[in-house]
Amino acid sequence: MKFFKENSYDVVRLFINQIGIAIFSLILYTALGTVKIEADNLYTFKAIISIFAILFYFALLYTVAWDWGAKDNIRIEGKRMEPVKLKGARLAFWANVPNFVFAFVYALTMGLYCIGVEGVKNLSAVFNVIVRFIMSMHLGLLQAIFSFLADNLYVYHFWQAVGYFIVPVFAIMVTELGYSLGLREKKIFGTIRKKNQK
Repeated sequence: MKFFKENSYDVVRLFINQIGIAIFSLILYTALGTVKIEADNLYTFKAIISIFAILFYFALLYTVAWDWGAKDNIRIEGKRMEPVKLKGARLAFWANVPNFVFAFVYALTMGLYCIGVEGVKNLSAVFNVIVRFIMSMHLGLLQAIFSFLADNLYVYHFWQAVGYFIVPVFAIMVTELGYSLGLREKKIFGTIRKKNQK
């Protein structure tokens, strides 16, 4: 909890970036809805939009985390701070706590409904809307992956919910990659910043 308190600004910034990309994704899906596409091809187009939005989101995470790592490197070399192990992953984990919680409740309630537990359908529907909004960049890809289950609507939604619970792990990995490369001043994109350019 101490880590979260000390880094709450950066954690909130990561979550706000996610919401920004989610809104961007929803706009793209809405634009797709205005075009007449055969049902067979709809999953493909949604998956393409989703992959584009996810890559854009990961590039944003990587860039932000790289900058944090580079700044921390300067502080560490100047003896103004101690290295924090897996700082990028920890920042991203805290930013993704809402995703994990909402996706878990969505998967749990949908799973219970699938096995015949009454009284959870409405709760599941609420969490369905929340999850699809805050992680809408993954929507098209998850729908395409589990499209073979589309004939059984509730099972289809259950496995999508499981997918929503898993996908934040990739955001955590990308953030840690960006932070650790920034800490070592190595870049995947662009040129390597020289020591005397700090």
